[in-house]
Amino acid sequence: MSKLVDVIRGRRTTKPATFSNRKPDPSLIRELIDIARHAPNHHRTEPARFYLLDQERIQKVGQLFGETVAGNGSDPKLVERGEKKKTEWGNAPGLLIVTCHTEQNSELVQKKPAVIEENYATCCCICQNLLLLFEQAGISSKWSTGPVWEHKDFAKAIGLASVQNERVVALLFYGYSEQIIQHRTLTPLANHLKDYLET
Repeated sequence: MSKLVDVIRGRRTTKPATFSNRKPDPSLIRELIDIARHAPNHHRTEPARFYLLDQERIQKVGQLFGETVAGNGSDPKLVERGEKKKTEWGNAPGLLIVTCHTEQNSELVQKKPAVIEENYATCCCICQNLLLLFEQAGISSKWSTGPVWEHKDFAKAIGLASVQNERVVALLFYGYSEQIIQHRTLTPLANHLKDYLET
């Protein structure tokens, strides 16, 4: 129990810019992905899809996000920020993209539209499992939702299997970092909990 508590409390977002060049073993990453899939999943739809990118594709995603941030190029500040993101993302030692696959025209979705959000919730649980497994393995990580998928070339760049039925949940950057990040202090639980068991 104490080890699990330490992992949950100790996991903090680490920026890819602080990652070293040492790459985690791909076989370990695949093993962690497989373990992480054991998450609550109503109707057993297994909606998560995973894109484990090589360095060429990581650089391409970085380039596309840089272009997304820069926009039409008319704002020098956005162009500068885009170049920074292109470098930061493109040089990351590891990137796993997690999507949520839901057959929009399936009989299940037609009967129970809530399945769309239930599937997304399952994928979020899987991502959290992954972050905790990374932490336990000594691998730093960042869950990004930078909207690189809005770029017209994104789907082709990662080989997205179904543009119509897949929704990007997370870009999980991972690698080794010596950066020490302090634990986050949360507001008191009493601010967020209606406790009917209180005596």
